[in-house]
Amino acid sequence: MATKNNAQSVSKKERREAAREKARILREQEAKRARRNKVLMIGGIVLVLALVAFAVLQIVGKGSKANTGDYEGTARPAALANVTDDYGIDVNAAGVAGKVVDGAGVFSVYSDYTCSGCINLESKYADTYHSRANAGELSVRLYPVATLNNSVSDNAAAAMFYVATYAPEQAWAYNDALFKRTTEAVKGGGSAPTLAEFADIAKSVGVPDDVANDLPASVDSEAWREVAKNATAAFRDKGYTATPTLEVNGVENDSWLQAGDVDSVIQAAVDAGAK
Repeated sequence: MATKNNAQSVSKKERREAAREKARILREQEAKRARRNKVLMIGGIVLVLALVAFAVLQIVGKGSKANTGDYEGTARPAALANVTDDYGIDVNAAGVAGKVVDGAGVFSVYSDYTCSGCINLESKYADTYHSRANAGELSVRLYPVATLNNSVSDNAAAAMFYVATYAPEQAWAYNDALFKRTTEAVKGGGSAPTLAEFADIAKSVGVPDDVANDLPASVDSEAWREVAKNATAAFRDKGYTATPTLEVNGVENDSWLQAGDVDSVIQAAVDAGAK
């Protein structure tokens, strides 16, 4: 009997310890998420507007059939090209997908196009990314993910992978243009972009007409939706829980959450390449 009671006591102790450890991890994740929001969120009013617009995005995106407008193309195969095995899209100084800046450290950014923190990061640092790449000091890797459970995120991520695959020369320009459009929706109170608009944006940055014409049908297909889901699953498989997440040469660098300074992470990537 004593042995049985002892075993039960040990088992209870182990369960308590496991519960404490789980609670500790959750507290750390929540604290990290709070720091991320504090660093990137500019004022409470921005947060309120973003949440209101975000609710609209979900209602509009999920409550109606995707609008392909006048585009009557067909869905292309979701056979990814110019994309890494873990769903990263390298871009060189010319903005071409699948190419790197030779000899430069790799600065990776995981983003959801409807994430207000990601939008703030892009708005503040996109020019720095480009100038550093043009100087041969930085190689940028984009990781489109859809973590916010709305169809705009899903469609934008799928569209980015589609353009990287079928119009690699315009990949980085398309990424920048997508952010400008979702900024209007999330922070400016604008309407949710339709699939036709995603194709219009593609044309505006030089994506060939035939590729743009097939974009709405492709992004609306199950195969390309699955690409966005798989990219997001790969993000979570790495233990990441919130966007934006930054890496230097494939290793997470969250120093900016404490310092409030993404420039230091960019410089770390520059220095890593120099070595």
